Parts: sequence; C-alpha cells; structure tokens
Amino acid sequence: MRSGRNLGYAGGNNYGFKLFGSGTKYVGFLNNDIEVEPDWLWRIIDVMEHDERIAAAQPMILQLNRRELLDSLGGLIDRIGRAYDVGSSLAPPRGLRNPVEVFYARGAAIVFRSDVFRRLGGFDEDYFIYYEETDLCWRARLLGYKVVTVPTAKVYHLGGGTSGGATPHTIYLRRRNQLATLIKNYSLGNAIIYSSILTAMFLASAARRSISPDYNLVSRAIFSAILWNIRSFRRTLEKRATIQSERIVPDRIVSRHMLGILEYSRLVKYLPKAY
Repeated sequence: MRSGRNLGYAGGNNYGFKLFGSGTKYVGFLNNDIEVEPDWLWRIIDVMEHDERIAAAQPMILQLNRRELLDSLGGLIDRIGRAYDVGSSLAPPRGLRNPVEVFYARGAAIVFRSDVFRRLGGFDEDYFIYYEETDLCWRARLLGYKVVTVPTAKVYHLGGGTSGGATPHTIYLRRRNQLATLIKNYSLGNAIIYSSILTAMFLASAARRSISPDYNLVSRAIFSAILWNIRSFRRTLEKRATIQSERIVPDRIVSRHMLGILEYSRLVKYLPKAY
C-alpha cells in the first residue's frame, strides 16, 4: 500500500496498522532489507502466547551477508539513552534457546501485541525514523510489560537498506529523538537530570567537532537536534503528560534494564554497533 508521501518508519508502520491491524491479536513489523526463516513468526507468537506480560518480541537478527554473525540480540540503552545492539558482529551464543529480556526490540523485525500497540498510540510519528522502537518499548515497560528476544526465531538483516548508513541527517534524527525520548518517559526529576546531562554532552561534542572542517556538518546536525527539541518542547510535554498519567512502573524498576552512564562509557569501545 502506498501512502502518497514518505511517512518514515514510524508513520509508515502506523499507516499499515491502521489499514490492516483491526481485529488482530499481534502485529509484526519487518524492514525491507530483511530475509526470514519460515518459522520465525510462529516461534515468537508461541512465546508470547505463554506469557501475557510480554508486550513486544524480536527474533535473533543475523547479518544478511555474513549469516554466521549476529546483527542484534536485542537493544540496550544507558541512563541517557545511548543505545547498542547486543552481540552485534559476534557469533551467536551456543545453546541459547530460552527468551532473553532486553530493554527494547529492534524495529527491523518486531512483533507487538496489537492491544498494547493501540493503547500506546503506536510509534511516535514525530520521530520519523530512529529511536521510535526504543521509545515505544520504554512506554510499554511503564505499563508493566516486558520485552524479549526469542533466539529460536531467526531473520537476516542487511542494515542501512533504506537510509544508507550514517550521514549528518541520520545523526540529526538519532540525537533529536534520543533527547525527546528521555524528556517524555522519565519521571520529572530524572527527566531533568538525564536530559540536562545529555544536552551538555551534545553541546560539548558539537563544539569539539565544529573545530574541524571535516566534521562541521555533523556539528550542525547535533545543534539542530537540540534546537528541534526546544522548538517542539510544548508538544513533547503534551505527550509526556499522557505517558506519565498512565504509567504504572516507577523509574527504579525500568532502570534495572538499563546500563549506567559510566558502565556504558567503559563498554563503548567494545561495542561495534552503538548509537
């Protein structure tokens, strides 16, 4: 189905759900650079059928061009929203068959309970692309649900099949959506603390990069991401009010599935696919 204009990952998938999602128990989203094993979907649904606390699940995502290596076993973030794919570019762990809890499921291949997806209002269409699945899974966690990877289900992902990889524009989208996600989903005190830390880190990074002509466009992208959040602050606060009015789980429970800022910083040099 063609929408008539580019709605991005978030809007495009919401559009598909509105057209075909009514009356379904589950909804699956697949990127256009994915190949699947024939049984991937029923393996995920079988796990979700046995645990109603699971709002979203993903398969083991392997690399399309190097199928013996992982693309992602799921997503983790630290307290300021820096994300990475678990196991990226490593061989899959031997004997891994049971579901593994992760902070968020990768949007490249994700299955959601339709009633939860509908209750959350779907993906945030202001994001366009990047961090929309992180945000959605975080919001599901605030309602008391969990998110898992089902390692017996397998798909193969090329990566960058549409966006083409890192550019100043994709950096802009990632940084702006990362900051918006913290503002929306944390309780007030943590939202102020962690969004302030992240903004300071963005400013320092942009200032440092602006010195080099080679990174000037990246610097502008980071500044633009901050400015977008300033201009959109009222709209973000309206979304935040809705999210916080419905939340059941406190930050101290959700943060158990996050890395600490220093912990992430120590690990980042070993993480081949961090955002």
